[in-house]
Amino acid sequence: MFFLSKSFFQLARFLLKAMVGVCLNAICLVSNKEEHVKKLLAVLVAVAFAASMGFAAPKTVSLNGYTFNLTTKKPKDIEIAVIYMNVTVPFAQFIKAGVDAAAKEFGVKAYMTGPTEWGTEPEIQVMENLITKKVDGISVAVLDIPGMTPIIQKALKAGIPVTCNNVDAPESGRLGFVGEDLFLAGAATAKSVVGKMGAKGNVIISSVAIGAIWSRIRQDGVMSVLDKYPNIKIVDIINAEGDEQSAYAALENSFIANKSISGHISLGGTDYLWGRLMENKKVGNASSKAPIYSSGHDLYEEKLLQIKDGWTTTAYGQNPYKQGYEAVKQLYLLLTKGTPPTVIDTGIVEVNQQNADTYLKKIKDGEPVG
Repeated sequence: MFFLSKSFFQLARFLLKAMVGVCLNAICLVSNKEEHVKKLLAVLVAVAFAASMGFAAPKTVSLNGYTFNLTTKKPKDIEIAVIYMNVTVPFAQFIKAGVDAAAKEFGVKAYMTGPTEWGTEPEIQVMENLITKKVDGISVAVLDIPGMTPIIQKALKAGIPVTCNNVDAPESGRLGFVGEDLFLAGAATAKSVVGKMGAKGNVIISSVAIGAIWSRIRQDGVMSVLDKYPNIKIVDIINAEGDEQSAYAALENSFIANKSISGHISLGGTDYLWGRLMENKKVGNASSKAPIYSSGHDLYEEKLLQIKDGWTTTAYGQNPYKQGYEAVKQLYLLLTKGTPPTVIDTGIVEVNQQNADTYLKKIKDGEPVG
């Protein structure tokens, strides 16, 4: 969209006002006694002044077919909500840390919110409430693309700018996205396990939300690798939903039923629980005669210690701190300056036994890694 500079409008407004003043003085000198001329002058002055007011700087920005008002609020009154799919999971806190940092830096009222369970309807309700509240901007991590698309479009039509974080819904009309490439992240975990296990073996796949879009896309990435190895068999796909105890029990039951496994791939939320299970049962360590190689996502301290001690193999970070920070920053710049949000790939970083200590030190020093 094309904008004229603010200085141009300021100059035009100044010149028009000056011209009105000169004309008024000149006409009054020659027609001071003519009442009808005075009335005419009053009308002309009013029209000219109204026209001059029209030269104010633009107050709106149009993106993706939607129009949004640039805010006139003070930063402390700008409200930006960042939605995560389930705020009870540990991963959400990494994004929240980035949100909180951006809120402090820009002086805005930015916060994380979201449902306390996995589900499309609870997430839709959170967005409905924010639309009703008329917040200034929303960034949402999408659990279900088809299910969430109508509510995203409803917010956009209501003049509330919406971006996506962590999980994208590009066909919804959202204005921008910040997060990792989920397909590549899934493929990376599979390559890691195959690289250690070899081209033959039994594998378990698990997730805390097997039907969620982020889980399905990662699984597609996993299968793009495993499908190349006919002697690798997937013996179970676990939906380890619910609280931590329930998820742990689901993993344990599958392990008991499939003791001949040599690999485990987490699509999200289960890898540290798998490492805990292996350590508790004293099986599958990397230094043992029958190692079980495991890979997953996100860089919890417990998981990094498990990698260091050989109870799990690799973990892939996606910089959730940056996802939260940039989600707020993009909306703030749009609302205050009209800067369009973009797509930001936060990348994938591998942590293994060789560099686990480096990332553990970063955590100890207070550096957000996620």
